[in-house]
Amino acid sequence: MKKFNWDEFKNKDNKIAVHCKTEEEAIDFCKQMYKHGMVWASGSSYLSYTRYGVYRDKTCYGGDGRYQSYDYFEKYKYKILEWSDYMNKEFTKADLRDGMVVEQRDGNMYLVLAGMAVRKSGRNRIVGYTDDLKWAGYTGGDIVKVYRINPKSLKCIEDVFIKNNLELIWERKEPKKMTVEEMRKKLEELTGEEIEVMQE
Repeated sequence: MKKFNWDEFKNKDNKIAVHCKTEEEAIDFCKQMYKHGMVWASGSSYLSYTRYGVYRDKTCYGGDGRYQSYDYFEKYKYKILEWSDYMNKEFTKADLRDGMVVEQRDGNMYLVLAGMAVRKSGRNRIVGYTDDLKWAGYTGGDIVKVYRINPKSLKCIEDVFIKNNLELIWERKEPKKMTVEEMRKKLEELTGEEIEVMQE
């Protein structure tokens, strides 16, 4: 999850808009704007309504209390940020969208398309992944990273698998693995005391 810069967003000169592609995102973003002292251009509270129903999955919010469609802000050359990149929520199978690129633990990369994860020499059905993006029976198939494609850098279909053409939007947080000796040293470092490990 990225850190959102509220000061930059509130500064109208920066021309920043935030895209909320689901009602859940719109509700969350309006709550955050309220918490940061913002109100609608009319003076109404952001807790009163979201206006999501007008533009639905194309809903965008400006830092000046306005809302418009994604196309409007794009037309006027606003920098459009995706609120899903800043929301404090875990990425799930339901968040996968056509055009995203996923990377598995085994290093294979796939393009998400029409209910499939496809690459040059194979495919996986999206239904084969659990809600937390794991592949049953094969840990190498677990999705560990999800990317958004930067369309301006594409020249041909193979370019979607080049990481320089991609923006990382989610990465699996893995538990840190430590040996008993490493844990002992870390405890000594934290406590400033010598630690002796007891055998049970």
